[in-house]
Amino acid sequence: MRIINLDLDEDFLKRFFDLTGDKLPESITLVSLKKQVLNIKDRFRSILADSSGASVITGSDSSEDSDDEKISLSRANNVLLVDNLGVITYQVQMIMERLGFQITATKDVYGALSLFEDKEFDFILMDLLIPTEREGFILLAELQNIARRKGTNPIIGVMSVAGKKELKNESLEKGADFYIEKSYNWQQRLTDIVKDYIGN
Repeated sequence: MRIINLDLDEDFLKRFFDLTGDKLPESITLVSLKKQVLNIKDRFRSILADSSGASVITGSDSSEDSDDEKISLSRANNVLLVDNLGVITYQVQMIMERLGFQITATKDVYGALSLFEDKEFDFILMDLLIPTEREGFILLAELQNIARRKGTNPIIGVMSVAGKKELKNESLEKGADFYIEKSYNWQQRLTDIVKDYIGN
């Protein structure tokens, strides 16, 4: 099997492999990347099936979601997502849309603050490492400052690939409503937490 030299950031690759609980291998091949993508797709299909209470249909027989599969809230149904990794953004968007939310996504702190100033959000889901926890904690504090000024109270969830318990504790102490480590089965944990908040 031919080993290829991929010009990809090591942190990006680590987070990519973390999606299925796998460790980053010492060498990457096209076959191993393809296998990882298929693993992520399979896990994501099962998460979507669990969140809707129905089996996922693939292929040409798939149909549109019925209205009663989605959860209605009396509020704006908006979610602000702050994450710089596209595969995470995609998965969170699919999960939250399945639960009846509209996603607005941004990759950086300044974009998140600007969006939050201009729009009402029920949930804010933010990566802590953007690109380091220092910026993440600054964002968490500023979001709360803006919320107090606007008189709103969005639910703020912090997500991170970092498995350090102290980061979880600090996030909760600084005002996050919940913390999810983006490791094995994090998509299901997010689904369950959001369902608890919206009373499903």
